Amino acid sequence: MPLLHVVATDEVLAAEGFCGRAAVLLEACREDLALHLRLRNADGRTFYHLAAELSGIARETGGWCVINGRVDVALTAGAQAVQLGSGALPVRAVRSLVGDGVAIGVSVHTPDEALAAAAAGADYTIAGAVYPTATHSGRPAAGPDLVGACAEAGVPVVGIGGIDEGNAERVVAAGAVGVAVVRAVWSAPDSVAAAMDLVRRVRHRCLE
Repeated sequence: MPLLHVVATDEVLAAEGFCGRAAVLLEACREDLALHLRLRNADGRTFYHLAAELSGIARETGGWCVINGRVDVALTAGAQAVQLGSGALPVRAVRSLVGDGVAIGVSVHTPDEALAAAAAGADYTIAGAVYPTATHSGRPAAGPDLVGACAEAGVPVVGIGGIDEGNAERVVAAGAVGVAVVRAVWSAPDSVAAAMDLVRRVRHRCLE
């Protein structure tokens, strides 16, 4: 299970040189990195070609390319995981399509949702928002205790929402096996250095 989940949104994709930056991140962090493609505006063809390229690099490095929402893209592009949000296909239906070779994550916001995801066969959950975040400005922050409560569902939980180098260790200490970020990596002056610093912080706390 990767320690660091870096989410690429449409805004991130639009920045110059995205594909090259994403490839360098996968090559630098290797099995510790899950690169999420959370693209709501990309057409199917564009999404597929990008996912296929990055999934291939992830396969070579031991990392993950995670497709958010688009099970068809995950299957055809050879992605390592698919992330399901609210309103997505049911976990069991997705499992019947992707089999056991593709990890299934579910985004949750309450312990009850984590329990339901675990019962349905999810491999992991991503719980948030832990801290206030501009990505989901209308969602109240639940605090680190949310990840601990969700972890009681029995599957690994990754914290998301306002996480950076200053609070990542607190999220892991509360029960997360990893953290998911957007701006903490993509907005950093050196994305690779920021990602590797977060990996070090998460690993250090996990080993304590």
